[in-house]
Amino acid sequence: MDSTNPRMALIDAVENLRGALDYHLSRHNLLASNLAHIDTPGYKPVDLERTGQNFDGALHVALATTQEGHLASSGTTGSAGATGKIVEDPGAASGGDGNGVDLDREAVKIASNQMRYDMLAQLASSELAGLSWAASDGKR
Repeated sequence: MDSTNPRMALIDAVENLRGALDYHLSRHNLLASNLAHIDTPGYKPVDLERTGQNFDGALHVALATTQEGHLASSGTTGSAGATGKIVEDPGAASGGDGNGVDLDREAVKIASNQMRYDMLAQLASSELAGLSWAASDGKR
């Protein structure tokens, strides 16, 4: 894409915001999964670590099953921008049963991620409104 063209720059901005929204949605799903495993002995919480400086590339997240009877995920694919790598949460401390999920810690990460997602959604909405206005020749 030619970002020197002002029209393409507008579209690139929306596409980058979409990639960032995809990243935060995928991260939310991983953090919620941690909460779902709060009573699973030996479970180690995971997080989505950003890779690439500007969310360049594509995001593909496939969750591994921890036991034979568990359902496998199909993965999440986004284009234009969001990249991430699933990593074990380095700040998690295991309890007596080996489970490292801390309810308060996960709730704070989910709330923080939600605020970022909401802010990006508002920015994307504003960008799309601007594109809509331009497409209608400024008539509204």
